[in-house]
Amino acid sequence: MVHWEHRYLLGTMIFTVAGDVVRDFDDEYDAWNWLEQDGWGLVAIEPPDPVRPGVCKYYFKRQRPQIATRPPVTAAQQVVTTTSSMRRERPR
Repeated sequence: MVHWEHRYLLGTMIFTVAGDVVRDFDDEYDAWNWLEQDGWGLVAIEPPDPVRPGVCKYYFKRQRPQIATRPPVTAAQQVVTTTSSMRRERPR
């Protein structure tokens, strides 16, 4: 299954969708460059609010890297037991 990560750019700051700051840059160009170099793609632009003019909010996403999973062991494995690790019953 494909999992996606999401970020947004507001001015020179990159945020998670939850609103946590990921990075702050000196220049908006540097922020765009960092996002592109890190594999983020632009998916939407939210224009400035006409009542409170400001900057656009740019939304990005990228596919989350898949975590390598180990294939299940299907071959029979030999079990080695030692005398010290065996459980002994006590006489009653």
